[in-house]
Amino acid sequence: MRCVEEYPAIKSAAVFSTSEVATRDLFKLLPTKFEKAFRYRWQKKQLKGPADGNFLLYYPILTRLLTSQKFDGIMLENRPTLNAISVIRKYDREVKIIFNAHNVDSDLARQALLKGEVSRDVQQQIFNTESNLHQRIDALLTCSEEDKDMFDKMNQGKLPIAVVPNGMIIPGTLYDNGVRLTVPQYILFCGSLSSVPNAEGLYWFCNKIWPMVIKEFPVLKLLVVGSGILPEKYKDVIDTGSIEMLGTVPDVKPYYNKSAIAVVPLLTGSGTRLKILEAMALGVPVISTTIGAEGIEYTIDSDIIIADEEKFFAEKIIELLHHRDKRLSMANNARRLVESNYDWDLVGNKMAAFINRDH
Repeated sequence: MRCVEEYPAIKSAAVFSTSEVATRDLFKLLPTKFEKAFRYRWQKKQLKGPADGNFLLYYPILTRLLTSQKFDGIMLENRPTLNAISVIRKYDREVKIIFNAHNVDSDLARQALLKGEVSRDVQQQIFNTESNLHQRIDALLTCSEEDKDMFDKMNQGKLPIAVVPNGMIIPGTLYDNGVRLTVPQYILFCGSLSSVPNAEGLYWFCNKIWPMVIKEFPVLKLLVVGSGILPEKYKDVIDTGSIEMLGTVPDVKPYYNKSAIAVVPLLTGSGTRLKILEAMALGVPVISTTIGAEGIEYTIDSDIIIADEEKFFAEKIIELLHHRDKRLSMANNARRLVESNYDWDLVGNKMAAFINRDH
């Protein structure tokens, strides 16, 4: 497996798949539409709230592990896994529970509320969950200082929090053939298309910024690489003569290698953009919005260009396309930034130090 080649320590990890779980209980006798709801309420010992299908899948594995082994710590990933806390505490009152928050979901929900995509009740429910973490877990990991500050404020400073940013395996070679061309041929957008922030940003870029760019560079092409399907409201971002929607690819490196610039035009979201670090590590200069580059300790116009306004974003792309030396200088500076701050070994050591301290 490729992941084992890149991270040999995975060989010592035990992996359990929910696909191997076969549930046999009295609830199986109920009609399908009631089975999950009743089983969830029985296992959680609560009468209200929607059933969490993922919880139902991992519950048998979790209880088996908790009853057969003693753990020093348990790390939960993403907000839905907080449903596991009551089960963990039922079997072990002393184990340290650490939550790895990839985003501040209440802030994302606030942004979605302003656009009418979620109800106020849903936003408030998410906020209540995140503002009461100090009562339920022992420590929190965030991807950025901005996220840390928001969680700290919500929890009145009562929760140990550490910033552990995303990281990269730094490749031994650069993938910067496109950067070195005198006349660039491609620029790149890379990210999951089913992610609303990515889809929204791509839609904004293609409709507002890209027309200004191709007016100056008519033969330039935008490569769009990413898994998933665009949400319905963004689906008119389609293949044209200058936009190639490539979908899922086996390896992103060849597409970075063709591109002179990587763009990260995000308008919403939180955390740290792994795709920015990826582009920097591979030797491709990045133009991003402020939100897109959140969590990265950059220097504007040295290792990244920040542009939040449509015309300015387009102008900066055009400027970089015209100046090969500027592209190479930015790429070199960005590579040094990643090597100094975002190498996985550095990030892993920081995480280990925080996890092993007394909370």
